[in-house]
Amino acid sequence: MGPVMDAIPEIQALSERPEIREAAIDALHKKHRENRVHHFTEEHREKHINNWQVTKYAEEPVAYGVNYFMKVSIGDGLFIHIRVHRQEHQNVYDFYSLHETFKHNVATCIFTEAI
Repeated sequence: MGPVMDAIPEIQALSERPEIREAAIDALHKKHRENRVHHFTEEHREKHINNWQVTKYAEEPVAYGVNYFMKVSIGDGLFIHIRVHRQEHQNVYDFYSLHETFKHNVATCIFTEAI
């Protein structure tokens, strides 16, 4: 993976593609329903969409394209880490995953500024 860099307008625009942002928010809220950790409501969903802002990113060339790792602010000092894949030789992007870790034996995909 390349160096972690401050977000640029092109990366922000990429992250705001409906197939990326909606898939990431859906994955986040699905994790909430599975684990009941974050207590998100539909109101939170709208807030997460409205506050969506990439703060950092990195690129990783892979065999069939490029992976983009993004740190995204969703408001209230909370962040998610997502991975997006661009297919080689095409302008096709796919939401790939939402980073998840364990804190105090509980799965979470929400992080604070420090991480």
